[in-house]
Amino acid sequence: MAKTLHEGDRVRIVDREVTPEDVKSGLFYNHFRGLVGTIQKIYDEKEAAVVIEVESMPETIAKRHLETEERMRNKWLDGLSEEARNRLTPQERAFTLRYVVLVALKDLLPYSEPKAPAHAAKTPTAKRPEVAPVEAPPRKTSEQLDAAEEAELAKRRRN
Repeated sequence: MAKTLHEGDRVRIVDREVTPEDVKSGLFYNHFRGLVGTIQKIYDEKEAAVVIEVESMPETIAKRHLETEERMRNKWLDGLSEEARNRLTPQERAFTLRYVVLVALKDLLPYSEPKAPAHAAKTPTAKRPEVAPVEAPPRKTSEQLDAAEEAELAKRRRN
């Protein structure tokens, strides 16, 4: 490799066929081919954790990644109290999932093309959605919770 790669460098994963050694090591898969990202951490000068840019993912993977991100965000927000949700900043509400892969350093090439803006992503699914304020369902009163608990206990006693 002509240029030594460092943490923080932008790289592209090489486009090659998977070998039997790759299957053993687990450091290269067909769906890694051509992905662009930034080196997060280098391990033993042989392997690197690369944070992949959603814009470089194939459409199906990017779509699944963004759908999973949205589901996890909603689940997290639903688990918070209304008061805690109201205290969140827009940046805290719009957390994003990182897609990180572990690859051999020999499979990384320096990549210097400018990063495509999110609005210029190659597929409409690769755009991050705007995060709208979450409307929480009305909270049940103590009386409603007590009644629901009594109903559940009565149901269990009958069975």
